[in-house]
Amino acid sequence: MEEQERRYVLIIKKQRIEVTKEVYKTYYKLTERERYLNKLAGKKHISLETYHQNGLQVDYLLLHPGESIEDNIIKKETLEKLALCLETLSEQERLLIYALFFQGKSERQLSAETEMPQRTINDRKRKILLKLKKLMEK
Repeated sequence: MEEQERRYVLIIKKQRIEVTKEVYKTYYKLTERERYLNKLAGKKHISLETYHQNGLQVDYLLLHPGESIEDNIIKKETLEKLALCLETLSEQERLLIYALFFQGKSERQLSAETEMPQRTINDRKRKILLKLKKLMEK
């Protein structure tokens, strides 16, 4: 039984062109590379034409910009100050805040783990947050 030789065909400008296996593979490798580079460029390159082609409203993008540099600086300074304020808390207070806000545990979960009433955890959390608020305002 003879094995049929596989034919490689590219469609260019609505015409079928028979090519060798090497040309076929190279062509599709290059087209995939081009597609990948266009995808990367789309993430990093901003052009009005691209937004228009993709159906995005440029007016909306201009009116709703991302965070400004000033906002980023204020956020960074606030986080640094919060870190300093957290260091002034007692070990138990820090552990409670860390569990609730950084580990994402609920008061109920923490109550079950520590065998401390949920109401006590809630009261302590409120007092610690008030303490942190006063420290942050200084």
